[in-house]
Amino acid sequence: MYLLTANANYSPDLGARFDEYFCTMGHGLAAKDLTEPRVAHAARLDALPDDALRAMGIARDDIPRIVFRDLFQS
Repeated sequence: MYLLTANANYSPDLGARFDEYFCTMGHGLAAKDLTEPRVAHAARLDALPDDALRAMGIARDDIPRIVFRDLFQS
C-alpha cells in the first residue's frame, strides 16, 4: 500500500511506480529518498499526455527507470 505524504509533489500513481521500481531493484531506496531534481523530472514526465510520452519512446510505467538510468542498470 502506498501512503501519500502531505508534502509529496508528485501523484500517488507516480509514487507507487517509484516504490515498485525500487522494490524490484532491491537497493533499499524508497520514494522518500528521492532528490528534488529527480522528482521534478519525473513529475514533468508524468504530467505529459500518453501521446507525448509515446512520441518520446517512453511508457508511463518506465518513468522511474528513465529518471534513474544513470544510477541503476536495469
